[in-house]
Amino acid sequence: MKRNIIKIYAIIPMLFITLFSCDSYLELEPEDSLIQQEFWKNKEQVSAALAGCYASMNQSGFTDRALLWGELRGDMLVSVRAGNDQLNMMKNYMFPSNGFVNWNVFYKTINHCNLVLTFADQAQANDLSFSEQELKRIKAEAITIRALVYTILVKNFKEVPLVLTATSSTAVDFYPAKNTEEEIITQITADLEGAVSGLSLGFAQSAAHDKGKMTKGAALAILADIYLWNEQYDKCIDATNRLIGLNKYNLVNGADWFNDIFFEGNSSEGIFELQFSEINATLKNSFYYVNPIYAPYSGIQELYREFPDDVREDLATFDIAYNSVFKYAGVNNLGFYRASDQFYNTLIFYRYADVLLMQAEAYILSTENKDLNRAYALMNQVAERATGAPLDVNILEGDLLSALLKERQKEFAFEGKRWYDLLRFAKRNNFENQYLILDLAIEKAGPDDYDQILSYFSDKESYYLPIYQNEINLNPNLIQNPYYTN
Repeated sequence: MKRNIIKIYAIIPMLFITLFSCDSYLELEPEDSLIQQEFWKNKEQVSAALAGCYASMNQSGFTDRALLWGELRGDMLVSVRAGNDQLNMMKNYMFPSNGFVNWNVFYKTINHCNLVLTFADQAQANDLSFSEQELKRIKAEAITIRALVYTILVKNFKEVPLVLTATSSTAVDFYPAKNTEEEIITQITADLEGAVSGLSLGFAQSAAHDKGKMTKGAALAILADIYLWNEQYDKCIDATNRLIGLNKYNLVNGADWFNDIFFEGNSSEGIFELQFSEINATLKNSFYYVNPIYAPYSGIQELYREFPDDVREDLATFDIAYNSVFKYAGVNNLGFYRASDQFYNTLIFYRYADVLLMQAEAYILSTENKDLNRAYALMNQVAERATGAPLDVNILEGDLLSALLKERQKEFAFEGKRWYDLLRFAKRNNFENQYLILDLAIEKAGPDDYDQILSYFSDKESYYLPIYQNEINLNPNLIQNPYYTN
């Protein structure tokens, strides 16, 4: 069993990270002048600053939101002893005072990235050994991290401030207004399209180094994701084709699905996996706690009785006997669990199965490049890997979409994707399939509160989170999201 899943970032200067912390609005106060005057002198310092960007994502405040914002409002998790803020989010009963919607950790990461982008050129001018190629790669990694963070924010809030300038001087606007969803997505896609050429194909030092840093594959996966979210299906197809054409990733064998992807981590299927140790707190505190029985969240048992003879079933994704999520806490299909000090998981943002299913969805929905047979073939790669049998579905648009949504539910359960999948499918054609969200009330309600919970899911504006009230109080230019203004 792995004791040290990642060493590559262990020498991050903690003083540097400490200097980068601040507490006011959007984490946007000017940074300590020491950083500007003394730190940015050579490529080693810039590399350390880039490592700080990755490390800033591995705070439990970041990782638990990145994971649970994508799950709590979906239909996979069940509360055992969730906190009040998380329990209210599960019911979509949200207020601006809910601390779990606080986005400050995401803007801290954005500011880390903006600082690298602002000062890396200065360091390169001072260090003759700092090549243009190295500079381009480092800046491309920072841009890609920032694009990932904005992808998370735009999916959850729809409109957020788009901050692209480092807060290194008092000349910066500390009170930015929200940008539109279109403006944010345009920036994300432009940044990623520009970053791909500067990124490395991979890193040979170790699998953890390779999967834990932004590469061409990672940028293309984020790009495909945001194109799919924005219903730009042909561009999604292009991004996924470019990623597949890298010939770097593959589906692991079905028999190795649990062990290679989740227990060992950094498999040949992984594209970007966050590596730092605070992931332990997020995964252990959500799905294990003292032991699996006392975990804050369980999952729906019904799904795991629906697909026998599937490598993702009982004692892989879920443990029916203990009513617990097994994907992160388990050891093997004999039902053994990790000890509380043995959580060495990575947090997987993108893997190759996701790319294949994103491309399948785009082929189903594209106007110019619609190809239902190709979509089926892509879906079948993932399904047959898990079951050993061809996917049984009619080659019709509606049937394929239904099967694809179910396949994503099975494949990515508890990986922070389910809510976004449901919302993406529901909101097409002016919420033609809103029933996918409304049906969540059946899963969430007890015997006496169905109508009440249904009302929480009925307004389309409620599908986006409120801006945390403290941010509204601090920034006079911020306007609360519409559903939460009364």
